[in-house]
Amino acid sequence: MAEQNNFGKTALITGIVLGVLAGGYGAYTMTGSKVDKPQTRLNAGDSKASATLAQVADAVEADRKKQHTIVDVAPEGATVNGKPRYTPIFFSPELWQVTLDAEQKTTVIDIYDPSAENVHGDVPNHWFISNGIADALGRADGLSLDSDSDGFTNREEFDAETNPGDAASLPALIQVGKTPKLEVVDVAVSSGVISVDSTLAYEKNATSAGVRIFARPGETKPIHKSKDPLKVGDSFGLKADGSDSSRFSVLRFEQMEFTDSMGNKETETVMVVRDNVTAGAEKEFFIRAGSPTRPNSKDFGTSNAKGKTIQDTTVTMRVTAGPAAGKDEGQFKVQLNGSFTVPGTDITCVLETVDKEGTVNVRPNGAESPVNVPKAAK
Repeated sequence: MAEQNNFGKTALITGIVLGVLAGGYGAYTMTGSKVDKPQTRLNAGDSKASATLAQVADAVEADRKKQHTIVDVAPEGATVNGKPRYTPIFFSPELWQVTLDAEQKTTVIDIYDPSAENVHGDVPNHWFISNGIADALGRADGLSLDSDSDGFTNREEFDAETNPGDAASLPALIQVGKTPKLEVVDVAVSSGVISVDSTLAYEKNATSAGVRIFARPGETKPIHKSKDPLKVGDSFGLKADGSDSSRFSVLRFEQMEFTDSMGNKETETVMVVRDNVTAGAEKEFFIRAGSPTRPNSKDFGTSNAKGKTIQDTTVTMRVTAGPAAGKDEGQFKVQLNGSFTVPGTDITCVLETVDKEGTVNVRPNGAESPVNVPKAAK
């Protein structure tokens, strides 16, 4: 029994001595002039577990070098935030050895000190920390990273005052003066010709008229014909399958005066139609009764032209940021002069122009100027 007590006392005394020695060594390393590089490599030996730990340690060390250099204790004579180094007793600051963008000089700073120089120019160090992306602070590309994978860089989120660590907090996908998070996937151009029964021209009190749709000017065989004469309030479309049957609405029948090739004036009844898809100047137009004017006719494209040629430009776009990015609902089609709502948002725009390169201009509702949407890279 006495031997057991002696053994216990011996173990206790040994533990105290080792503790004092460890504390003394720690104090020496905290205040001494020599600072050893932190060691992360373990001796694998014959143990599989040790080998695994060694691999993990190597990965941690590699990531540490890639992300930033954390200085546990600044070298003797070094300055921290421009002041002589000191050894804290109750609080250990986060001392990082960084290269400041402005001066390209390596220095040691305490990232938690509000008076420290900013690692990334005008973006405060505490902004990274308070938003939970401190790892990006120590990287040279920290501002160009997308820390929350929402499609916006950390720089864009800083400018927009959103949280770069929260995918649900993101800037507007379309902002005037900035590249939108939209891109053009495809531009398709098609046409159709609307023809109204010739007899309408001579009916002064017309209340209805038959309509035929041709695929292109000059065609003699229609791709679609109304089953019954169309009255005011009726609708029709250009597509043979009737999938756009509500596109055009008959507004009224009215008489208009035209001048023929001999200079003679004549009065005819025309059909006035509204385009329910586009929002441009051609939203309301009239159709002169008779066979569509052929492309080689001098009346083609003028107010004297019979029939009405509609050229459709359909643009396929997709969002590149936000909750709908990369999903089926993030891609959509809109016609020139048509309005659309950006998927995943409440932003409504009008597609104003399409150039020959395939880029388009859209105008958000209420905006004074349009926003250019680039074509997607191949």
